[in-house]
Order: sequence, then structure tokens, then C-alpha cells
Amino acid sequence: MTVVSDHRVDGGHAAIPRWATGLDGIAEHRFPVATAVADLAASLGADEDAVVFAAHAVVVGALSGEPVVTIGHGGRARVVDLGRRTWRELVALVPLAPTGSARCDTSVGEGDLDGDAIVHIGLEGGALVVRCRREWVDDDYAARLADYHRTALRLAAADPDTPAAGRCLLGDDELRHQLTGLSGAPRELPDRRVHQLVADTAAARPDDVAVVAGLDRLTYRQLDERANQVAHALLADGLTAEDVVAVVTERSIPWLVAVLGVLKAGGCYLPVEPHFPVERIAAMLTRSACGLALTDDVGRAVLDRLGDLAPGIRSRVVDDVARAGHPSTDPAVAVSAGQLAYIYFTSGSTGEPKGVMCEQEGMLNHVLAKIDDMGLRAGTVVAQTAPQCFDISLWQLLAPLVVGGTVVVVSQQALLDVEQFVGELDRRRVEVAQLVPSYLEVLLGHLERGPRALPALRCVSATGEPLKAALVRRWFAALPEVLLVNAYGLTETCDDTNHEVMSGPPPGARVPLGRAIPGAGVHVVDGNLMPVPLGATGEIVFSGRCLARGYVNDPVRTAQAFTANPHDRGRRIYRSGDFGRWTPDGRLEFSGRRDTQVKIRGFRIEIEEIEDRLLRVPGVREAAVIVADATGTARLVACYSASPSLAPGPLVEALARTLPDYMVPMDWYWLDVLPLTGNGKVDRNELARVTGGLHRVVPRDERPRTDTERRLAAAWAAVLGVAPDRVGRTDDFFASGGSSLSALQLVIALDRACSLGDITGHPVLADLAATLDTAPTGPRPVLYRLTPPAGRTLVCFPYAGGNAVTYLPLAGELAALGWAVYGVEPPGRERGEKPVPVSELAELVADELAALGTGPVSLWGHSTGVAAALAAARLLRLRGHVVDRVHLGAQLPGDGVGRRAQAAEVSELSDREVVRVLAEESGRAELAFVDDVQQGLLADAYRHDVVAACHYLADALDAAALDAGDRLDVPVTVVLVADDDLPGDPWDWSRLARDVRVLELPDGGHYFPASRPATVAGVVAKG
Repeated sequence: MTVVSDHRVDGGHAAIPRWATGLDGIAEHRFPVATAVADLAASLGADEDAVVFAAHAVVVGALSGEPVVTIGHGGRARVVDLGRRTWRELVALVPLAPTGSARCDTSVGEGDLDGDAIVHIGLEGGALVVRCRREWVDDDYAARLADYHRTALRLAAADPDTPAAGRCLLGDDELRHQLTGLSGAPRELPDRRVHQLVADTAAARPDDVAVVAGLDRLTYRQLDERANQVAHALLADGLTAEDVVAVVTERSIPWLVAVLGVLKAGGCYLPVEPHFPVERIAAMLTRSACGLALTDDVGRAVLDRLGDLAPGIRSRVVDDVARAGHPSTDPAVAVSAGQLAYIYFTSGSTGEPKGVMCEQEGMLNHVLAKIDDMGLRAGTVVAQTAPQCFDISLWQLLAPLVVGGTVVVVSQQALLDVEQFVGELDRRRVEVAQLVPSYLEVLLGHLERGPRALPALRCVSATGEPLKAALVRRWFAALPEVLLVNAYGLTETCDDTNHEVMSGPPPGARVPLGRAIPGAGVHVVDGNLMPVPLGATGEIVFSGRCLARGYVNDPVRTAQAFTANPHDRGRRIYRSGDFGRWTPDGRLEFSGRRDTQVKIRGFRIEIEEIEDRLLRVPGVREAAVIVADATGTARLVACYSASPSLAPGPLVEALARTLPDYMVPMDWYWLDVLPLTGNGKVDRNELARVTGGLHRVVPRDERPRTDTERRLAAAWAAVLGVAPDRVGRTDDFFASGGSSLSALQLVIALDRACSLGDITGHPVLADLAATLDTAPTGPRPVLYRLTPPAGRTLVCFPYAGGNAVTYLPLAGELAALGWAVYGVEPPGRERGEKPVPVSELAELVADELAALGTGPVSLWGHSTGVAAALAAARLLRLRGHVVDRVHLGAQLPGDGVGRRAQAAEVSELSDREVVRVLAEESGRAELAFVDDVQQGLLADAYRHDVVAACHYLADALDAAALDAGDRLDVPVTVVLVADDDLPGDPWDWSRLARDVRVLELPDGGHYFPASRPATVAGVVAKG
């Protein structure tokens, strides 16, 4: 038996969970009813039909988890609000229930299954009749449905004045199965701790390699002895059982040595990423009452910066411990199974992070599950990829060492460059790795574009984010021999509690979370912590040895999350806030979150913490953070109300001082007030709808003053689709939602009284109006300053048909990093202007740079703009102008023949075909609907740019073939993205430049400087 999606074919969720058998047709089942329905109806002053209807409504409410249900009855849809009505009240409500025409998944009363219903319930001759569609409900589930109805009738008869909803409808057998049968099997744990098992391995295999990090490596003997020295040093410093020790290091061998040393000494490991904001580090140290720290040189510098934020921290540098002469023998400290092992901090809804305390027994149980389900054994090579603050990093470090495997610490540089990461997997012969699905997709995209054998790789686990079935199907199409494990769990459950080990794609639309690991109790319950019917959606809660102790020094939040287990006296359960359901084969399936907790880049965060921090910024009146997922990648979006002068920049800086980068929203929207729902809460659905170009009502003293300003404001408002009274003289066109396309529309609306370059160079309405009032003299410039002057300069050449406007998002990011950015506006973008060849454009740029007196410059050419960037770099070098670096984005060189063929092909495209291509490549569907005049301008520019670039590159490639020595002597960085499928080899750029390096970003599409400006700014700033 297999379960498939519980979505209806025609959309929406069904009230009845799908428990499929692969059969079809309609089945009819009859079950005796012990309750005297007629007597019950008489006692309630109703007919039997109303009583069965009420019982059915309660069952559907339990199956759907909804307080309001819609049920077919007498050929009509009846809407029943269960509320907290008693059985008596509910039965009386039946004749009064409002009717409608909505589709119903279930029906009750006389009659049969109608065209839409999955199940029909009736009472005939004293028997309960269940008619159901066999492709949705099997015979066993039909019997359970009957049991739920019989239980509901029995409860109604027992006390008709108690609330009808919220009572457990499960029979004893199903209740026992859910509480024990679906949880992990019992496991007898060895009376050893994880660090002791690692020491056992070191004794048995002392000369085997335990850990590799770059050029450094340690054998098991070396690792064990150094960890022993660290343990002795901590004990000499006065460490006692469960004292918290912060490990503030980069991911490296000293990190592993420190972790083992803390555990051997009986301490509690607290991971601290040295790159976190100092205020967050201080909060973690203070909350956990940490007094000792182990560091590397980077971590020591971080602690020095803490100052009075976390006074009294005593620290040691791990590498110095070995030189201090501490014993290398085992300290032989007794550590109990219930002793604290580690603390991981997660995001907290009160604005303060929560420190999750996990014990030795839970850690060992999880490590053994990883060993079993991922097939770890002696000699297995496991990639360590997770950041220190991500709890999966712990099993990656320790599980391989328990069985005699090797840990390969993959550098952050390799993780940021997927090609380098794949090379590391191959070179180190990695067999097992665990990655978040978003990075797994990057890895897979790289392997799909350039297939590469990874003969050693046999198991990859995905965790931290929901794993999509489409990604799993792609995975097995590319790597059919490599197992994929969907791992699910929480920090409060000592990491993963469920593993779905897959050797092929799942049959349905969702990827199961899998079965529970041994020792982990996993249950799906309602609001009263009672198990919901099998297949129904409920909250996922946990019990057993996997549970954490609670939150460090936080009894209130501990009591809220870790509550008494109503099914096992004296034990606790943890309420996760995740919702899910059981499938027929005993696997858990994830449905979503109950609250504002989300996962970004694999890290669990609570949106309320970000909102709390944002509301602490002076001037912010209201704040709400939502999650956008339009591209399949979750992004945080911040909406706030404040004075219009409070721009996002200071807010980003304020959050970055206290929150990790993955908790700082990427998109920001200003509103005068946040929208509210009817009950006074922030309307997040409305925020999601309207966050796209938001504008304010203009104060009286900012309204347009002159005729030109008023004419410009009217055109501006028409183009941006806002009321004229929302456009002020100090408004910035692009900050108000303008784009390169709307800028072109504004030029046309003004009858070409200004150019695109004018708008780019003077985006503020009053400044642009002054430009319109001033008669132009001489040819317009090609360089437009996009930022204030600064110490370092970047000149950006646009893609085919593009303009300087397209670089505004990148310019904003670079301005914050101290860069001045100029956008190139090539001639020919306006009617009456003649376009120029690539070499002439390079001369115009070089002349204007000389006139501006800029110092050293860097250049960015995007797509076909790479040709002009290369030409300008060569010309600037000939003139003695220092060029620090040329960045070539989203383009590969090809060859002369191919380039000339491309030029000929593009020359033949019609205006409509060009605009269609631009719309498809850029993802901007609105381009396909511009008028004929705009189409002509865009198409002319695009055709010219492609043809000019192709001819320049063809000539350059042909010349390079004859004279390889005449290559550009400026460093070149080729920047690509994993989701932009470009044919060719990026290293072919070395035919035109002497010093080439290649960088591949995870995603962003062909026009990634606009979609990923912060990432690109980081690339430029690093040089």
C-alpha cells in the first residue's frame, strides 16, 4: 500500500485523508451500531438524521483539523461551525445550518455518493453504512471511519451536554499503534558516551586518519591525545560537570579537538561562530552563564572585542594548549548519560535567542541512528560542511569517528564555489555528505550542466528545509546510484528524529520525512495533545530519549515548549509547532508551521525575533516581516512604518549588529501604516500582495512647485501607476518603484524631452525637472554616476538592450561598502542617436573617466557587455590608467565562427521576437506588452549590442589564435550562476586574458546583478 498526495485533482485539500489502495470503484460497508440512535434522537428532541449528521460533523472536524466544516446533506452543502457547542446544541443546529453550493468531500444522510464526495455516511436498518471511493479510502480505513462515528455517537449518548468537538475518537488499538507502533523502535544504548566511543576507536586504530582539513590532518592517536590535553587544561582551570565552555573557532581541526576536549572533561560544548555580531555572541555567553572559552586566533580577537558586553570570560587558544605541557592521557572523568553535552542557540520569538540544552544520551542516540541509516563504517569518509551554529555539524564531526571513519572539513571557500566543492568531494573520495536542499539544488544544477563521475559518493542527506519531490527526481536522474536521505528533526530533539532513506524518487507529490529513528517518540496530535486520526493533519510532538533538557536559564519558555506527557505519566513531550500527518506505510509527512517560525538557508528562525529587533530601532513605529517564495527560495521581506526619511540602510545596519546575516531581510518596504485584519492583527496576506513599489502621501511642502515639476509628476505618476498626489519633488524615481522599462516609458511620456541617461543621472524629481528646464549643450555623456563619490570606483557596462538603470540595485549595495559606481549608457538608446561600435564606446568611457579624474577602476561587463568592458580595460591600460580588475558576468567567449553566426542570426530577428527573447530571459513578462514605439527602441538597441559585441569578440578571438602573447594583463574574474545554462567553458576566457579566475554563484538567473545585488557586491568588494 502506498500513499499519494492528499490534494484533490481539481485543487484544494480534501477533508478525508487519502489512504489509497490502487483500486477503483465504489465500496459499501455496513457496521453495527451499539448506541441506540433512535433513543438518543428522542432524548434530544431531534430525528436520527440530525444525530448522525452531528456525529459526522465532529468526525470531519477531527479529520480536517478545522472548526468549521462543509458537509453534503440532502443535495446541498451545509456549513457547520463546531465551536465549543455541546452535542445537544450541535444536533439542534443541524436544521438551521446555512446551505450553499460549495463542493463537499463527504455527505451524510439518505442517498448515495454524489459526483464530488469521497465518502457518504448513512444509517440504514440500525447499521452504519459507509460508501467510499476505493481510489481514496481502503477497506481498513473505511472501518476506522465507522469506528470514529460510533465513538462520536457513544460520547453524545453518554453526556449530550459536554462539548462535542475536541474529544479523542480513536479506539484502543489505533491509540496504542500511534503512541508506540509509529515511534522509533526501542534501542539499548551502550553504557558509554560519544567521546568514549571515539577514544575506543583511537585505541583500536591509532594510525588511521581521523580528520582532514585542507593540508592539515590528524591520526586518531594525535586527535585523542590533543583532546586529552584540552580536557586536562579545562580541568586545571576549574571546570566542573556541565560547566559551559564556548568554542569560538573557525571550522578547522582545532575546532574538533576543542569539542572532544570539552566532552572528555565533562563540560558542556557551546558553539560560537566568530563571525556572528558581537552583541549576539555576548547574549549567548551571558544567557548560558559561560565562563570558559576555547579559541583560535580569530576567536581570540572576537572575545577581545566583547569587552564589557561579556566580562569575566577566561579563554585559551587550542593550539597553545599542546605547548603548555598538559598530559595527553585520558582524564577519565565520569560522565553520566543524563549529563549536559551541548547547547545550541536558535532564534527566539521574544527577541532573545534560545539556548537548547541537550544531554549525552540524546546525542549518542542520534549519532548511532546516523551511523545506521547512512551506512557509516570503518574507513567511511564524511564531509563536514555545516556551520558551527548548525546542530548537524556535530554529527558530521563525531559520528564518523565512532566507527573509524574520516572527517573531511570542507572549507567555506570550497562551499561557495560549487565547482571547487565537487572537486573536493572527488579528490577526498567523500562517501557521505549532508546538505540543505537549497545547496543540494546548486550542486545538482552544476552536475547536470557538466556531468562528473563521483564514484566514491554513495549517500547524501538533505535536511534543514523541506525537500521537494522535483529535486529528488532530478537527483536520481543524475545520480541514480547515490542514496538520498531526507532527514527531519529539531534542535530540541537532539537533531534528526526521522530518516527517509530513498533509492529512487517518491511515488507522490511530497517527499516523506520517513520513519522515526530508534528511541525517538514521534506523535501527531490535536490541541489537547491527543493523537488525531491516522492520515489527519496535526501538530508533530516528540517524546523519549531524544528530548532536550530545555532552554538554558529560561524556565518560562522551557515550560511552554516541554510539557507533561498525558500518555506517559512522569514523562515530557516537546511541542514542535510543525504540522504533519502519517502515511499508510508509517512515514511522517510535513505539512507546515503553526506559527511564524520558518527556515532560511537551513537555519530555523522566528520572525518575531527579527520584528522585535526592528522595533527597537529609534523611529520605527510598526514592523512586520514576511517570507517571499516566488522563486522557490525563501526570502525575508521587511515592511515598516516610520518617518519617510528613515531609509532601509540604517535599519539593515542596526539588525546586522545583533543578528546573523541569514536573519537580516533582503527586501524592504516603507508604509505609512501597516494593514490590519478585522481583529486588529497585522494582515500578512495583504502585505504579501502589496509589497511591490509602495508610495507615500506627499506632505504639502514637498509637492511639485513649478509647471515643469507638475508636468513631470503627472507623467511619473502615470508610468508608476500611482495617484499624482503621491509624487513629491524630493522623490527618487527608482526608489519609488521605477525600473529601466518604466524609465523608458517616462522618456516617451515626456515626448523625449529627457533621455534615459538624464533619469539615471538625476532620479530625484526636482533635479530632473531642472534638467528639463536647461537647454542641453553638446552630446550627452555615456557615464552616469549611480552613487555618491567614494574611494573605489566600479564602471558597469550593460547587457544587450540594457542601460545604466539596471545597475542601481548593485550600486546601492556597493555604496554601503565605500564604492563609487558609474553606469554606462551607450549611445543609440534614444531616437535620433546613432549607436557606436564597441571600440568607440570604450574610447568614450576612457575619455570621460580621464575628465572625471578617477583613480584606479574596476570594470563589470554583463552578458554582451563583456565586450565593451574588455575593450575599455585594454584601452585604459594603454593610456596608463590603472585597472584593478575586470568582472565578466553571465557570458562565455565561444569562438569566432560561432560569434559571427550569432550576429547574423540576431540581425534577422523582428522587433517582436527581440522583445519576446528579452521577456523570457529576464523574467519580466511585462516587456511582451510594451507598445510599438518602445518595442522599436528596445529591439534596435538589443540587435546592435549583440551584433557589435559578437564582431568584437570574434575579431579578438581570431587575433588571439594568431598571437597568444597579446592577452589582457588585467586580472579577470568570470562570474556565473548555477541556474543560468551557458554553453562553453569559462576558462576559455584565458585566451583573451592572462590572469583568469572563475566564480559560480548558487542562483540568480542570467541577470543576477539585479536579482542578487548584495552577493555581487560582495564579489566586487573582495576583488
